[in-house]
Amino acid sequence: MHMHVQGDLANVYRAVLRSISEIWTSLQQNPDVDGLLQQIADATCQALGFRYSALYLEDEHHNFYVRATSSSVPAEHTAYLRQHPMPAYVASLLTQPALRCRNSYFIPGEADIWQDESVAAHFVIVQEGEPVMTTLSYEERGVGEDMSQWRPNDLLLVPLCKGDGSIIGFLTPDSPLDGQRPSPETVDVLEVFASQATGVIEWAHLYEEAQHSSQERAALIEIGRALSAPEALRDLSTVYQVLYAQLCRVMPVDGFFVTRCDFARDKMYADYIIDEDISYPSPEPQSPISPWIGYMLTEHLTYCFLTAQEHEDFVLQHTDRTKVILFGSKRRSESLIFVPVHYGDEAIGMLSVQSYQPHVYTQRHVQMIKEIAVQAGIAMMNARRYSELGQAMRQAQESEQLKNQFLMTASHELRTPLTAIQGYLELLSTHGAHLDEERKQRFIDNARRACDELILLLGNVMDTSRIDQEWVSVKRDVVAISPAVAQILEILDPTITREQRHIELDLADDLSVWADDLRLRQVLMNLVGNALKYTPPATQIAIGAQRLSCNETLRRIKEAQPGGVNMLTGERFVLIWVRDWGPGISQKEQEKLFAKFSRLSTEATQAQRGAGWGLYLCRKLVEAMNGSIWVESQGISGEGSTFLIALPETEGQ
Repeated sequence: MHMHVQGDLANVYRAVLRSISEIWTSLQQNPDVDGLLQQIADATCQALGFRYSALYLEDEHHNFYVRATSSSVPAEHTAYLRQHPMPAYVASLLTQPALRCRNSYFIPGEADIWQDESVAAHFVIVQEGEPVMTTLSYEERGVGEDMSQWRPNDLLLVPLCKGDGSIIGFLTPDSPLDGQRPSPETVDVLEVFASQATGVIEWAHLYEEAQHSSQERAALIEIGRALSAPEALRDLSTVYQVLYAQLCRVMPVDGFFVTRCDFARDKMYADYIIDEDISYPSPEPQSPISPWIGYMLTEHLTYCFLTAQEHEDFVLQHTDRTKVILFGSKRRSESLIFVPVHYGDEAIGMLSVQSYQPHVYTQRHVQMIKEIAVQAGIAMMNARRYSELGQAMRQAQESEQLKNQFLMTASHELRTPLTAIQGYLELLSTHGAHLDEERKQRFIDNARRACDELILLLGNVMDTSRIDQEWVSVKRDVVAISPAVAQILEILDPTITREQRHIELDLADDLSVWADDLRLRQVLMNLVGNALKYTPPATQIAIGAQRLSCNETLRRIKEAQPGGVNMLTGERFVLIWVRDWGPGISQKEQEKLFAKFSRLSTEATQAQRGAGWGLYLCRKLVEAMNGSIWVESQGISGEGSTFLIALPETEGQ
């Protein structure tokens, strides 16, 4: 093959030496690695007579990435080359002995290797007057042309060799000014230049390594300081902001995400999201935890994805496409690092650093994130324990307040029937000799009813205590509804008569349930007593019951409590209701109605005595009898509320 000597060789050598001297001077004055690499790419053109050049350097995966191009290469070409690194297998194909020229490699445009599109896709053709990027193709080889002329799809690789012979990269000068393919003498000059450039690059890398190490140490010190500050216990978001700021010092960061996982509840929380310096509010907790995230956390795996496709392929191995969630600006990141956060053996979360540029992260970056994740795990656990401690202290304070309120309210509750009993006994003792038998009997009956109320109140207190210890006595048997309701109304008759109440009954004589007679009457006493207590005198009260199928009962429950949980089993149920026409109960108040020691905040409620255990006890007793209790109310004054109990109907009825 004819090789043309490009220009006067002595002048070329002088230009090369001058360029190398300038680069070394720049290295000593301002060791900016990217700037030096750019100088080398530019000098390849200026000193050696080429229009374009690109500088490839090897990464930790043995792929060769474009780190710099000459200033005359169009920006879109440079972007394409950086996004399409030369894989190691492509480099081995291009450096075959048959393509060797001196210690470099010349791959002519007519070479068969360009038939492989997977090879051609990693390069571009740069031509004058054609700013549009074009990948090499076999059809553009130009077969039949002058073999001494440089063709747009020719490629020259000049290795950057260290002293031990290992290759750290390539120079790829392109489009010689004289239009001729390079001669062996020109290749010699290029190799001399490449040898000197390799020394500059190695020295610059050492400086870069020292600089990175210094920056990383400084960043870790700042992060450690932020994580150990007392404020970190109360405000982790400030700590996450420090993490983001320090990470930006040592690596490319467009997005930073902190995810916390609660495996016990199968929920994932996005605690911190920042995307291109914009902080985003945390979305609602995701449940269940994404399978691919759960896999990484439970297996203690760290992943570095160099392209969006790599990440997507991994995600789709563990979850459906519809499960992929985008945060922040909703753009797909190209480079992503995911590092699990653990405290001991417990997986508690994940850190993720992301960039919109592909192939930007290295194992050094991964190691940095892993070191931060260790400290973050300690901080997150400390913050969680601080929060749990604060919550426990608040609960203790609330319990103390509830205890005091309970004792005060219980004393009022118990004093009322005791006062009535004491009063009737004193009347009988003082005036018994002067009272007729009818009045004596009425006093005795009233005292007995007061005793019944006292026994009910004490029973509520005892049962509440037993239920809290998950023990309550329930003896289920056939219980007729009408007699149970009649006994309740008999006990409450003095109040019903005094307040001129009308009780509307809708009870069939043949309705019976499989329940505990005493517990059912206890529940009904609470419900009817509440209807009397929290509605104005002379207001009507309705008590009724009817048969329902299991499906009909479940439908009623779900309509009243969307998303509510029930444990009903069986074919048929008896629905018992107690309705009043009082002020009603709002939907918000209904949510806490059956909670322990919970009382409504309405004016009518606060004006009445009550410890807030009645409905809580009703719920526990009904559930112990395999039933369900709920309320239906629109919260409209005058329309009142309906409390409903569903209990299994007695078999054979």
